[in-house]
Amino acid sequence: MPSKQKASDPVTHLLGGAVSGFCACVFVQPLDLIKTRLQQQQQAHLAFIKEGGRAGLTIAPLESTIWKTVFGIIKEGSVLSLWRGTVPTIVRNVPGAAMYFTVLNESRTLLARRKINGMERTDVHSSSSALPKLSNTENLIAGGASRAAIGFVMMPATVIKVRYESNLYNYKSMSGAFTSIFRTEGLRGLWAGFGATAMRDAPLAGLYVLFYEQCKVRLGEIKATSEVFSNVSTPTIHMVSGVAAGFLSTTLTHPFDMLKTRMQLKPAEYKNVLQGARKVLLVRDRLLVLFGPPVLTIFFLNRY
Repeated sequence: MPSKQKASDPVTHLLGGAVSGFCACVFVQPLDLIKTRLQQQQQAHLAFIKEGGRAGLTIAPLESTIWKTVFGIIKEGSVLSLWRGTVPTIVRNVPGAAMYFTVLNESRTLLARRKINGMERTDVHSSSSALPKLSNTENLIAGGASRAAIGFVMMPATVIKVRYESNLYNYKSMSGAFTSIFRTEGLRGLWAGFGATAMRDAPLAGLYVLFYEQCKVRLGEIKATSEVFSNVSTPTIHMVSGVAAGFLSTTLTHPFDMLKTRMQLKPAEYKNVLQGARKVLLVRDRLLVLFGPPVLTIFFLNRY
């Protein structure tokens, strides 16, 4: 009779999420900064097209590339300028990742122990992971609800982080940023862009958990039935599954990430998701703006 795997301790997920969140902040903050700047530059480019059209201009300036953006950031100070906004990112992501992984594990455990879709679940934990074994629907619910809840709690830190990374604001400290936003925009300013954030985070996290679990299962089956991949290690399967899940879920939800950034940088211009999307799509031939650049988002997808 196979032995049952012991359920993981919530403290383990809390500490593991905090450590992983901190490491991700330090290593991939430059990519986060570049992504914010590129989205900001796209916003300025669209404004030029709109104003230039009124003035009779037909040629828009060339948009910045990743490398031009990198060199531009370095010119602002030094290579260390690529880590601008690291402190607010750590303040947001370390507790955010810790809470997310804890809530996610507890949510999945709760769902696994309940009667879902008329079925009593007896196989609470999978054989290859301490995480509960769930159906596709349960993975979507657990991942999406956990991410949306934690995203709401950490929203003020998210707004400050994005504005720190932008060069539109000249905040000297987090307390100064908090005070400035509260005085000029009120409490609403600290939750600017939450609608777009929730519309990105909930499906992103749900889809990520779904794709990740499905990739692990499919790759495990390939390993078991193929002599070529029989020596592939379990950590490798998990890594490949994570990359594939990150790419798919990020690409599908990236339009909301772009709208979120714009609503947080310029809340007076981008007041809600529908108005923001309409503002972008009204500009001729700009549909692909909603999907670029999604690649940079993938590298820090799992910070929580």
